[in-house]
Amino acid sequence: MSYHLITTNQQLNDYCSQIDNNIDAIALDSEFVRTRTFYPQLGLIQLFDGKQTVLIDPLNITDWQLFSAFINNPNIEKYFHACSEDIEVFCHQFSFVPTPILDSQILASFLDNPLSAGYATLVNKYMHIELDKSETRTDWLQRPLSSKQCQYAANDVIYLLPLVNKLKALLRDKGWLNAAYQECENAVKRRCEFIQADKAYLHIKNAWQLRGEQLSYLQKLASWRLNYAKQHDIALNFVVHEDVLWKLARYRPTSLAELSALGLRGKEVRLFGDLLLSILLEEPSFIEPIDRIITYPDYKKWTTLIKESAHKIAQQTQLSNEILVSRRHIEQFIRWINSDKTGHAPDLLSGWRGKLFEPYLNL
Repeated sequence: MSYHLITTNQQLNDYCSQIDNNIDAIALDSEFVRTRTFYPQLGLIQLFDGKQTVLIDPLNITDWQLFSAFINNPNIEKYFHACSEDIEVFCHQFSFVPTPILDSQILASFLDNPLSAGYATLVNKYMHIELDKSETRTDWLQRPLSSKQCQYAANDVIYLLPLVNKLKALLRDKGWLNAAYQECENAVKRRCEFIQADKAYLHIKNAWQLRGEQLSYLQKLASWRLNYAKQHDIALNFVVHEDVLWKLARYRPTSLAELSALGLRGKEVRLFGDLLLSILLEEPSFIEPIDRIITYPDYKKWTTLIKESAHKIAQQTQLSNEILVSRRHIEQFIRWINSDKTGHAPDLLSGWRGKLFEPYLNL
């Protein structure tokens, strides 16, 4: 199938002006590069509306108004595969997420496929077409794009539309379509929950080992690093590696030489040395120790019960344990139980999972 390459504002507006807004679904994908940057660098947007495949080269396009209005239409479903990083691309590039989203990877997981099933694997299984994935690691910011790159990119949406429609039909027959819709919606919501600067320390490896003033300084350092990374579009660990941040909070060096001894590289010492030392001289604030889920009362009891329940449910429903319950679900449930059941009910007691798990959890 052919594709149309769009490289200018006029071409994009012409396409958006003539497209049929009565369609109920489109297939979307994005190609990007992300090596040393905080944000993904958009290299290409692919779209298939059921009639025409377009590849949108964003490097010289500045007018996205008509395109944004089109993909923001709530009456048009947007089909993605493994949409997590695509959501981040759209959030950064356009400041919105093109909902509603259906993710073929999530839909397929309700049909006895791994939650990490690849696009080519699913196309082969359900469409009986073998795709060429040789351009997976291509540099999508390099120009000009070759015809092979463009065809590879086009294939990511040409077959996605009929694939999702087929998955939807199979799920409707098995009675899991509404559950799959809920799971896609929940996945999009989770991906839109970006880390807040004052909570960035919680994502530092082994942060739980620190207490009191040490944890306070880790919070200050992690907050500074996240804000700097966003402002200068640098990947977090290319600002200062998290292992070094942890050591700075733990040992609180007082000189540039001590910073170097703890692993800060020469360039980092020159750029940030004085600032980091000044942060470590600030008055510490009180930070609650990080609670580890394994220290919660009845952690083992609840973990065992949930896993055993999932196994029984899997046998009854033919759903995989992987889609039924994850470590995140277990931890969320245990934290809720130990907060005297305040706040929103956990996922295991909500939506489609709640109907399956409530009889087993005896609450």
